[in-house]
Amino acid sequence: MVRGLFALTFMLCAFQALANETATTIVAVVDSLKTKSLLVLSGSDGRVYKTASTPEMKEYLESLKGKDVVLRWDEQGRERILSQVEVTSSAQIVNYFEADPNRSTEVTDVGTQAEVNRLFSLQNDGDRSSSQCFKRAHIWAFEMWSREAIVGQKIFIFYSKRYIQLEDFEWWFHVAPVVTAGGVEYVMDKTFLDKPVTIPEWKKKFMKEGITCPNISDYSEYESRPWNRLCFLMKTPMWYFRPADIRKRDQEGIEKNHWVLMELQDARRAFKDGGDRYEALDTGKRTVTH
Repeated sequence: MVRGLFALTFMLCAFQALANETATTIVAVVDSLKTKSLLVLSGSDGRVYKTASTPEMKEYLESLKGKDVVLRWDEQGRERILSQVEVTSSAQIVNYFEADPNRSTEVTDVGTQAEVNRLFSLQNDGDRSSSQCFKRAHIWAFEMWSREAIVGQKIFIFYSKRYIQLEDFEWWFHVAPVVTAGGVEYVMDKTFLDKPVTIPEWKKKFMKEGITCPNISDYSEYESRPWNRLCFLMKTPMWYFRPADIRKRDQEGIEKNHWVLMELQDARRAFKDGGDRYEALDTGKRTVTH
């Protein structure tokens, strides 16, 4: 019955050309509180697809969560409106919300600094007074990936115990996304900066002039040297949410090359408009990811 109603709904809009399709996995199905539509989160591209909300439609789409499907859709403005969903058995569908030991972490080169500037202009400005840097950085990285298909990185600066003690400092780390253009890496930290900057320039923003922060590749290099250096820099793939993820990688061998929906749900709270703008990331469950 549900399948029949779903098919009937799509037949009513059959006069529209099926111009686009996406092979994907359905990660989440969420009721929009703004448009009275259903929001379908796609695992292959992180995009949100919309359709009319009815109890039957929701039941059907909920039954497809975690399954491989082909979404057929029409573009209306900036929105992707579903016109058909077909279950498929394709073995080539990629789900970026699941770990994959063979997944490439090759960074996207966006080409020009002008493109970096454009991406920076699109960043949602985080609420510094009531948010945390790692949550802002995670949404910024996710948005660039889902909106622009950019595989980026993050840059962490870790402050040593010595520095925290000397300066009576309130942070022990800071993090922001990194985008590459023409082989040059730019940090995208809109809450604190008015333009993209190189990593050395970003470091100067958060450390006194002349202080050297060595680049490290293993978390133990930071933990084991609390007194002989003031700070450390570490780049990670974009999927690393918080320092605990880095520690698990370096101490337990747990690599991270995928998005985690619960982390994205928590991260959206770093923005005043997060409840509306990122409503498709809402699992309906309380999360604490500190």
